[in-house]
Formats: sequence, C-alpha cells, structure tokens
Amino acid sequence: MRKCYIPFLFFFLISLTVLSALEYTPGQLIFKTSQPLNIKSDQTGITSFDHWLSTLGAHNLRPIKGMPNNQYFLANLEQEPKWQDLKEGKVKFAGIEYIQPNYLSTFHTIPNDPLFPRQYHTIISNPQAWDYCTGSSTVVVGIVDSGCLINHPDLAANIWVNTREIPDNGIDDDNNGYIDDIYGWDFVDAPELADIAIGDYLNPDNNVEDENFHGTAVAGIIGAVGNNGVGICGVNWNIKLMIVRSGFLTVDGQGYLQDDDAAAALIYAADNGCNVINMSWGDPNY
Repeated sequence: MRKCYIPFLFFFLISLTVLSALEYTPGQLIFKTSQPLNIKSDQTGITSFDHWLSTLGAHNLRPIKGMPNNQYFLANLEQEPKWQDLKEGKVKFAGIEYIQPNYLSTFHTIPNDPLFPRQYHTIISNPQAWDYCTGSSTVVVGIVDSGCLINHPDLAANIWVNTREIPDNGIDDDNNGYIDDIYGWDFVDAPELADIAIGDYLNPDNNVEDENFHGTAVAGIIGAVGNNGVGICGVNWNIKLMIVRSGFLTVDGQGYLQDDDAAAALIYAADNGCNVINMSWGDPNY
C-alpha cells in the first residue's frame, strides 16, 4: 500500500513547485496595436509582426473582451518568445505599442484571526468616523477578485443588483454585452491552466460565486452590513458591492488571476457604474 502513494506524492510536490514558479500564463501573449484593427485568419496585417508571431506558432489571435477600440489582443503560442529581449526593448514592431506575457496575479493574504477586523477598525479610527457616516447605498464598489458568496447573511443586503436586467430571461436587457448579469460577471477563462486550476475556471458567465473565499473576505472588510448583530462589521455599513469575478482556485488552495481576465473585469466595473474598484491582488514579485 505504501508504494501506491509515492507517484501521487511526487505529482503533488511537482504541482506545488510549478505553482510557486508561475509568473505568467504559459503559451500566451498580450499585445496592443497603435491603431484599431481586425484580425483575419490569425493575421494582424502588420507584416513584420505577423512573421514574428508565425515563428512562435501563434494561433487563435482574438480581441480581449471588454477592452476598448479593438487594440488589445491575446494570442496562443506554440513557443515562448525571449521575454527578456521584449522587456529590454530589443524587439519592436511599427504599429505595435507593447507586447507582454499574460501575467498571473496572486491574491493578497487575509489573516484568519478572529479579531482582525476589530484591530484594523481601531487603527484607521472607524468608530469615530461612524459618528458622522456609515457609508451610502449610492456608492458602488467593484470587487475584482475571486467572486463572492452573494447570499452570505452579512453581505446579501449590500450586494449590488443590476436593476436594468430581468433575471434569467436569457436576454441582454440593458444592452451592455452581458446576458443576465444580475450581480456582476464572471470573466475567468483559463483552459490553458487546466493542470493547476480547479472548480469554475472555464466559460465566463453570470455565476459570480466564490470558490476561493478571498473575494468574500475582501467584500466583508469593505462592506459587511454593520450594526445587524451578525458576524463582522465592514468599513462601510451601507454600500453596494458589484462582484466581478476574475480569479480562480488552484490545486494548492490558493489562486490566480490572468491579466486579460482582470483587464476585462476592470472595464466592466467602470462601464457599469462603479465609483471605486478594489483589487486586493498583484504580481508576486513586486
């Protein structure tokens, strides 16, 4: 019996090593063009750039959803370019503003100490501020994160609802490009990371539920309902939290956000009325 565990343990340790080393999505790049253009047959029409892409086995060139002006694109690659040469500006193309990896961001750590919210409320003098204001339901905060448990008893009353959309009728009632986006949108689409991703990491849709629970914790710190005798108290007792899911769970229990998904999420949040956007994540090397 003991021998049966050895291959599994080896695979698990290798998986953790790969996870800790990932800085960007393997086999993908993002580029921005100087002028709007339409991709045809995986060609941009910029001859020198198209030739360079062909040497990398580039395919499935497509616009990044939600980004403006048809200038931001994602490509799959058979071979990685020399990223350091690109970073140092040794490889340039007329008509291309920049080329970068599809970077992966990690979630910032949230302590699980039961007194954590109380400690930080004191540090930033929230009790004194609450004598003047406890927030406003007219303010919408975009939670660009791993999603949120929208029915959580300490959050449900403060979750933003898209009143211009009729739930579950399969129609984009508000003509914003997203069907039945009642509480926000799920932008996660990471099939190329299937070896390390688990849960809901495919097929963007209107399901913003949280599998990582990082986004739920962040939403609670920002806007858990206050003075209701339940759980914790957010910095804002009254607020509206728009849930824009852009991060997914990984086999090590942590998670990642891809640059293209996060960028589309930010555009969505801005276009749909957020006054503030929260991003509790970033490059692990900064």
